[in-house]
Amino acid sequence: MGNRQARTLPSRTGNKVETIAKYFLLFADILLLVFFGLIDPGFWQISNLMDIVATAALVGVMGMGASLVMMVGEMNFGVGAEATLTATLLGWMLGHGIIDSYALGIVIALLLIALMGVIDSAFGVVLGVPAFIATLAISKINDGFVNYLTEGKTMFYSNWPPAFKFLGQGKIGPVPVMALVFVVIALILWFIMDKTRLGTYIQAVGNNANCCKQVGINVRKIKIIAFIMCSVICGFAGILSASKTNNVMSTLGSGIMMDAMASAMLGATFLRPGRYNIQGTVVAALLTAIITNGIIFCGYPDYIKDVINGVILIIAVGYIALTRKEGLPSVKMG
Repeated sequence: MGNRQARTLPSRTGNKVETIAKYFLLFADILLLVFFGLIDPGFWQISNLMDIVATAALVGVMGMGASLVMMVGEMNFGVGAEATLTATLLGWMLGHGIIDSYALGIVIALLLIALMGVIDSAFGVVLGVPAFIATLAISKINDGFVNYLTEGKTMFYSNWPPAFKFLGQGKIGPVPVMALVFVVIALILWFIMDKTRLGTYIQAVGNNANCCKQVGINVRKIKIIAFIMCSVICGFAGILSASKTNNVMSTLGSGIMMDAMASAMLGATFLRPGRYNIQGTVVAALLTAIITNGIIFCGYPDYIKDVINGVILIIAVGYIALTRKEGLPSVKMG
């Protein structure tokens, strides 16, 4: 009897530790919501909570795009430049009257940025250049195109259609359109990654590319698809950002890139510790938005936001590193 209890107790303790590890980010989200709400009950107003989701959209959408490349064991340091270039192409085409339809402009801009994903993968996957170097170099070329099209200034045209502001500033009832777009994109990517063969292959390639080759999975093809999907999703994040501000700045993408990459990395501590996943990226993006909104709403100094973000990142990542035998997920950096 005593031996049975001795075997059961460690098992229960292990389950508790595993649960804490899996849901640490979600617990942090809830605790911070409660904390800021107790300081100022107005923080819990529906309008403010909706603003938090809308704020998380830019970082979250770009983070989900970046996480797809991380899932296959690569790194794309050009996501910010791709977001900026997509918004610039859309604004330039509309401003010069090349197209009149905003929806058609989005489709064309995303198709063009998909070609950038092909170029990224051509160097990083086909030619074997380390992806982080290839994407960093290509991002500089993208920056050059952006500066050429914008003439080094903030882009704004008075003849942009009213729809240009809809995605970033519109509301359906009390719900910001940007928040709805964020949720829809997250659900689509969750379905692809968790419920389709493509998603299974993407995750399998990141876990063990050699085994995938042995069972007949075309690793190179899967990585190319991941790069293209990344470019398109991050490009759409750029369109959202331009819609929110009703202009296109040359720093549009770079301003959210690091937070997006951090959300993707931090997301690997959620639900499936040690594996990049869409759900984790969403929760991590919401965490960043809650902290930012709460600091501003409660009147704390802005630097506290960075301190809290850093502490949570260290605790979450450190906990996984210490408790998970396989350690943290990695990507190729050379």
